[in-house]
Amino acid sequence: MKILAVVVAYHPDLEVLRRNVDSFADGVDHILLWRNSPVEWAHPKVEMAGDGMNQGIGAALNAAWDYASRNGYDWLLTMDQDSCWEDFTAYRDEVLHHSEEALYGPRINGEALPVLFSPSDFLITSGMLVPVPVLDRLNGWRKDFRVDALDVDLVMRARQARIPAYKVGAGNLIQQFGRRRKTHGFHVYDYSPERLYDIFRNHILVIRSYPSVSGDLKRMFVKRWVFSRIPRILTGEKDRWKKLRAITRGIRDGFRAHPRPVVGVVTWFGTPNFGTTLQAYALIEALRQLDVDPFLIRRFDEPVTLKAVKDNWNRRVGIRRFWKYAPDPWPEKTRKIKQFCREHLPVRHVTGPRSLQRLKKDTDLFLCGSDQLWNTRDHLRPFEFLGFAEGCRKAAFSTSIGTGDIPLEHVDVVKSYLQDFGPISLRECSGVEVVSALTGRKDIVQVADPTFLLSAEEWKSLFVEVTIPEGPYLLCYLLRSGNEDAVREIAALARLSRIIAIPAGENPSPGVGEVAGNTGLYEFLALLSGAALVVTDSFHGLALSANLGRDMLLLKRFSDSDPASQNGRLYELASCLGLEDRFYQGTVPASPDWNVVRSRVAVMREHAWKVLKQTVL
Repeated sequence: MKILAVVVAYHPDLEVLRRNVDSFADGVDHILLWRNSPVEWAHPKVEMAGDGMNQGIGAALNAAWDYASRNGYDWLLTMDQDSCWEDFTAYRDEVLHHSEEALYGPRINGEALPVLFSPSDFLITSGMLVPVPVLDRLNGWRKDFRVDALDVDLVMRARQARIPAYKVGAGNLIQQFGRRRKTHGFHVYDYSPERLYDIFRNHILVIRSYPSVSGDLKRMFVKRWVFSRIPRILTGEKDRWKKLRAITRGIRDGFRAHPRPVVGVVTWFGTPNFGTTLQAYALIEALRQLDVDPFLIRRFDEPVTLKAVKDNWNRRVGIRRFWKYAPDPWPEKTRKIKQFCREHLPVRHVTGPRSLQRLKKDTDLFLCGSDQLWNTRDHLRPFEFLGFAEGCRKAAFSTSIGTGDIPLEHVDVVKSYLQDFGPISLRECSGVEVVSALTGRKDIVQVADPTFLLSAEEWKSLFVEVTIPEGPYLLCYLLRSGNEDAVREIAALARLSRIIAIPAGENPSPGVGEVAGNTGLYEFLALLSGAALVVTDSFHGLALSANLGRDMLLLKRFSDSDPASQNGRLYELASCLGLEDRFYQGTVPASPDWNVVRSRVAVMREHAWKVLKQTVL
């Protein structure tokens, strides 16, 4: 078992730091000294990390977790700069022999424990020994806390995920809390006003974030900090009124702030093409499962002119065609899509400068979602590159440039939009290559479409009350007209006499089979799930068919020689799924090996979840 230790140093006393490291160095394999201030120091097992700028403890711990994951370490030990171990080896050996995926922390300053492994909600960061796979499941430490409540937040998230936390009776950690001194017969700690603000704000946020598991934490916090520490501050510390004001602000902001990170998503949704709204739904649902508060942002023009404000209000109140395809040939379909959006997709509108200011203030992360949001051959809108979010945290998950390149005339503009993005992932490998070359970054990754984040069972739960047609049928979902003869040939070869065709935005009047023009999103998924064979030229038609385990044949929408061709999306996804032979070439091949397809879908889903967590949390 390989153990990595990390010590976070901020203007340390070097002699105390030496005693700290020597107390556990022989029991670990490697040590990172993370510099939150300039530090010059050497030790045989120590590697210096950090740039000397104070980023708080959370950034250091997450960097150490990433280092441990990349370099094959099994455990991570987290240490303050002024803690010192008594018999670290005994503590380590008991933890390693316990063989349970859990959070482990030391007993502090000789405290007595009832059993060797005592369940506890109150582990401290210093001395915590955690399996790296547990950190992977929990996605490390909370990124919006600098110091205080990082440990209790990790324990609360672990409890919510049914991962236990133990204090270990072997060994002992000598820990200094604040600048502890005795006055008037009781101890005070002399925390700064800024530190007290963080303590109160962050603990209240944690309690609000995990109401189902934080009852003991709430009782401890009220007893220790509200009824004990505040009176001591007022009677025994300096700057008491300044500290009381900081505590008051911390309490206020703890109740005012969102208990979970708020993520604003820019993507396409509510269009006549079912996949567009379903990928938005899948991303929002996945973000909810990550315990963040997500919402979609309706497209708006940055409100710098009266015309832009007027256009935004028109969109807000619906004074425009709902579809760009007029007249609407299927109003019942339109109504059902609108209803689905109202039921499942939280949406925020921006109309003027004040609402934009509120949006930026309320949102912790702006996220570019999936679909061909960055297809600059089709359109180039600052909104879809988060041009309105200057100075805010930005990221992209599984977005797509649609085609194989960015037109030369747009290269400089797109590069400027992307320069202040954090994590970026794209849906196609070709997109990764283009954007990596454009930005000079090496950390951009490929990830599956958001529809793969949800399992087949989760998709099926949406249409449990929808009646699926009896008897075998071929489901036709084509975004391009002109392939009707191919559909009839396939039906004949597959010996399927019944064809059900679902209209799309670009192809509202399919010229084949029974046209299911009043199909909403629930019915679309039900028809897809019940089909004997799906014929489609749609990316999401392929993605959802594979996820639901339905056999399909693929038709091309474009000529491969067309510079604007989007066929590459289908080629790449089919290849990832092991479905390269599903492109129709005059014959109907045997059904694919669904064990292989399901295993590949599972791998794609696992990777997509990992990337989403790293992007958002």
